[in-house]
Amino acid sequence: MHVNFATHRSAAWLILCALGVSQSGCNSAAGGRSAGSTPEINMNCLGDHISSPTDSFHYSFKATDEQNAVDKEAEVTPQTMEVTIQDKTGSHRYHGTRSDQSSWDRAVLDLSGSGMTVMIARIAFLRDRNTSSIKQLDSGTTNGYAAIHYAIDTGSANEADKRTFAGLFGAGSYDKGEIWTTSDGCPVKLLLDEAKQMPNGSVSKTHFEINVIKK
Repeated sequence: MHVNFATHRSAAWLILCALGVSQSGCNSAAGGRSAGSTPEINMNCLGDHISSPTDSFHYSFKATDEQNAVDKEAEVTPQTMEVTIQDKTGSHRYHGTRSDQSSWDRAVLDLSGSGMTVMIARIAFLRDRNTSSIKQLDSGTTNGYAAIHYAIDTGSANEADKRTFAGLFGAGSYDKGEIWTTSDGCPVKLLLDEAKQMPNGSVSKTHFEINVIKK
């Protein structure tokens, strides 16, 4: 998979950046590694792959916490997008046509959300400033794409990175999971358990699953 960042990015997907994605994530280019950063993970590429697809794939995003469960599924081609969303309000379907920018932007926006932006921002932070939390495991074929497999565990970070993470997100916060990306950093699979310390001291936990399955 190759995503061309010279392609016009859908205005709807840019809302993700405004909702909370770090500037480093919003401004990065596919395949471009910021100075001193390892590994090659570009979460913003996921948004571009959805808003400006060059191949056909099935996309799914699932998020579950103590109060809500969201399941977003989409059949995506370069010309059309069929979106189904299941959440606490029920089941909803949307159709996007690339030739109709309004319907396309609506479909892209339907696949976004604040929960997704928080998850993307956390992974972007780990990639850029907490790299000891991410370790490459192996490589192979995942969901039809040649992919690199990484483990994510803020509990296994070095002491300096642990202090930085706790200072920003709270002592009870953590991220643990796995991510598979193409060679230029685009995610094709993610399993992530995330905990965020709330102002009252409690810890809110969320489980995320993302799959991009080539058709």
